[in-house]
Amino acid sequence: MSETESKAFKRAESNLLNKLSTEFLKNYLHHVMPGYNLSKSPCIEEWNEESAIGLFQEFPYNCDLPKPLLPPATLSRTVLSEEDPALQLLTTKNHLKDDINRIINYYDRHKTEFNKLHKKSIRWKRGGNGYNANVPRYIADIAELLDMDPDPYFEGTYNWYHTGGSLNYTQLNNLDVLLFPFMGDLVAAHITPMENFIWKPLLQNSAKSKLHDVLYEIRQNKIDDTCRILGRHKGQCTLYTLSTSESHLLLKEIHTQASKVSYVSADLSLTDVNYHCTLNVEGILSLWDINNSNYISSGSVLQNNATHRRDGWGCVRFQETDPNVLIYVDRCCLHYLDTRIALNHACITLCPKFNLENCESLSVEAPSRYNYRRYLGSYHSFLLCDNRSPTQCVEQKWTHQLKDTPLLAAVTNSNDKEIIVLSTQKAGENRIILNTWMDEEKSHSFNLPFTPPYIAETLNESQLQGMCLNPYLRSRFELCNAGSTLITNVQAEGTFYFTQNSIGDIFYQCISHENALDKYSPINGKACYALSIWEKALLTQPEPLVPLTLTDKCNMQYIYDNLTNKTFESRLKSTEEYINNDFDPSWKQSLAQLGSYIDLLAPELLAAWEIREEVSVPVGAGPHQKVLNWLESSTSNHPVTQSQDEPEYIPTPINTQDLVSVSQEQNLTNIEDSNVLQEMLLPKVKLGKTRKRKRVK
Repeated sequence: MSETESKAFKRAESNLLNKLSTEFLKNYLHHVMPGYNLSKSPCIEEWNEESAIGLFQEFPYNCDLPKPLLPPATLSRTVLSEEDPALQLLTTKNHLKDDINRIINYYDRHKTEFNKLHKKSIRWKRGGNGYNANVPRYIADIAELLDMDPDPYFEGTYNWYHTGGSLNYTQLNNLDVLLFPFMGDLVAAHITPMENFIWKPLLQNSAKSKLHDVLYEIRQNKIDDTCRILGRHKGQCTLYTLSTSESHLLLKEIHTQASKVSYVSADLSLTDVNYHCTLNVEGILSLWDINNSNYISSGSVLQNNATHRRDGWGCVRFQETDPNVLIYVDRCCLHYLDTRIALNHACITLCPKFNLENCESLSVEAPSRYNYRRYLGSYHSFLLCDNRSPTQCVEQKWTHQLKDTPLLAAVTNSNDKEIIVLSTQKAGENRIILNTWMDEEKSHSFNLPFTPPYIAETLNESQLQGMCLNPYLRSRFELCNAGSTLITNVQAEGTFYFTQNSIGDIFYQCISHENALDKYSPINGKACYALSIWEKALLTQPEPLVPLTLTDKCNMQYIYDNLTNKTFESRLKSTEEYINNDFDPSWKQSLAQLGSYIDLLAPELLAAWEIREEVSVPVGAGPHQKVLNWLESSTSNHPVTQSQDEPEYIPTPINTQDLVSVSQEQNLTNIEDSNVLQEMLLPKVKLGKTRKRKRVK
């Protein structure tokens, strides 16, 4: 290693050991920093350039282009109004925040003009509609805007209600079942693998159940031959049972757990199908039994916890091996709670903040192959934590290089590797991370995070190959991610990544091809063909009516008052009558007057054809004679002499066509006199002696 390379390597090593400075975090986009691949116990004895490069290898597999799985979903009014359903809450909150800030800024600029108002000086009076008080206008406007807030608990830059995702997978009696919401229904679809890495949904064997509201998360658990499904809405959690009968799926709703406070996370017990837990935005964690109307245990997870609460987000999961342990994740730490005691106190807390940057917070969790380890995702990093050493819990660390906050994490096993796919709400922002296990204690990642193609790239390749697909599909493919899952199928010989957008469209792709693929490979060609068939099915749908949207507000009271003012209306009528009586339009002229006009430019324009004289045409001459006289006058009587030095010139006939606009066409229907008609259409020509122009020497 040269001296220059050695200095660069040492500088990079020193930068990895410490956190990034506040100035760097403030001035640079640090989510695009090179992917860290750190391990608490690396499998490298001596660090050098070659050993470091060995930890940053290319992704060992190839991914094909995504393909649609289901028929296209019908667009809702929200999408037709050019608004993403997953971002509707953020849009409304941002508009309200801007209006409140505008009022506050106006008050700050003119605070000297307002009288000081103290809280004690406000007198509340009880009326028929509740309590009321007299307050300044700006306070009343702010109160009205706050009353319009659709979710006072929500704060953030992304919709964290979608954490976990609304797409899940299970196997029931050797049937591959995909769980997802579609056009107002919860669907349990039987899917089967086909040749060339294609999945086919058998909708005739599938089942569905009507949804009560927007579905944010689906959890499932299978014990023996009983499959229990939990669907988390904002105001309730609904439980279903999934069973089979003669290769047909049966989906039945059995229980609803309602709440006045919005749910942010929920999970099913892995050992008892009757148990489930919920977490709301106020931090209240509850354990439920569907056979009882009241909760078994409940408590505030914020009490006696040394962590700070930034917003209402949280995540709760059951421990896989111990039914009495709940896992709770907030923005700072991971907590283990014992259900046999009060839930307001954590037994074990894993805090990875020492391995995170100052701007980072936790946003997603995922299980690992071994129960004492857990994956945690933050704004810029992805961690593997071990609960056997709470003080130094971070075993591995990656930087996923995602611009937005990850809120979906899917994990599956493939031989000695764990495949993890992180996703944000933004379409196309997905990262595949490989973690290789040498044994139960040692694991290491030797590959950089990889970005698989998404459905918009299939559209690009289809158009490059000459398929005339609707370019407006791109706006549909840019809708937010709402769910994701991984399926490792032995029969299909691959690992497949399924993703769903906010309107219900599902796309899938194989991410474990060992052979190299290009855009002209048969597998990618079938993906383009499947997209073209999907687009044709979309064209057969009736064209939706785009709803009217309010783009701007304007006070029309002044205009309305003037339009309804009777005094002004009478004045306007008298003025119009006076104008109509005295006005003599100058454009109304008789045909005789128009025929007497002389074209002053005509002699100069006709001089090129030596037409200088006018033809006196008898009044009684017919139209044909007038045309012949005009043509004779345009023919020169002087013979053209040809120079002997010049070659004989044979003129080439040129066909011309007059271009007349519609506005220039004459109205000939009301003209009865043919002579007048000819005078209008033919120029005046008089025959006489040709006057020669004197040459100026």
